[in-house]
Amino acid sequence: MTNSSFETIYQALKERILKGTYSIKMRLPIEDDLITEFDSSRYAVRKAIKKLAEEGLVYSVKGRGVVLLEHTPQTQQFNLNLGELSGIRTTNPDRPFDYETDLVSFEQIIVDQALSQQTAFEVGIPVYAIQRVRSINGTRAVIDINYFNAQLIPGITPAIAKASIYNYIQKELKVKIAVVKRLLRVDSVKSVDTDNLALGINNCVGNMISIAFNDSGRQFEYTESHFIPNELVFTQLIRN
Repeated sequence: MTNSSFETIYQALKERILKGTYSIKMRLPIEDDLITEFDSSRYAVRKAIKKLAEEGLVYSVKGRGVVLLEHTPQTQQFNLNLGELSGIRTTNPDRPFDYETDLVSFEQIIVDQALSQQTAFEVGIPVYAIQRVRSINGTRAVIDINYFNAQLIPGITPAIAKASIYNYIQKELKVKIAVVKRLLRVDSVKSVDTDNLALGINNCVGNMISIAFNDSGRQFEYTESHFIPNELVFTQLIRN
């Protein structure tokens, strides 16, 4: 292969990633090997890798190379570029923002086939299943339905869940959060929504689905945040 363009390199690497060519080591070959294989410039290789990273397929780790993020048919739907989408705010930015968390349920369960299909977690692994309602300005506006891989994120307690799981992950466990992918959709109201949210006349909810990966490319979280659509907006694919 001679003088390959970055697009040729990108397409070839993407095809290999999706086929599982690099799944054993969970890393791309080093830059010099890719430059030799594709007879290309370092710039073209880096540009191809940058595009793969923007699509949420890989993540560069200093001293360890380019790590592949765990890839399944479920996570593939998250490889859409939502631009700068992250966080939560009220639809009226001038309103006060009083925020409280109510822990609705907390348990450790084993992933079955149905939950695996939903979350992309492997069947048989233990996860923390957590539900938390976020009250904003006194209105029960968001319910977070969280699943955390208990092997990768051990030691979560109800107190941690009520306070801040991410603070615990980053400061106590010292886990490097590499990428959070998000998908926004509108869903019909379910019983979990009617039981926990102040829906009023709404018959649908916004649903921000998030999956998070550590810097080894392992998925450690699946979360659905159901929110009242006329109360809140989410505002970024997070990369740390």
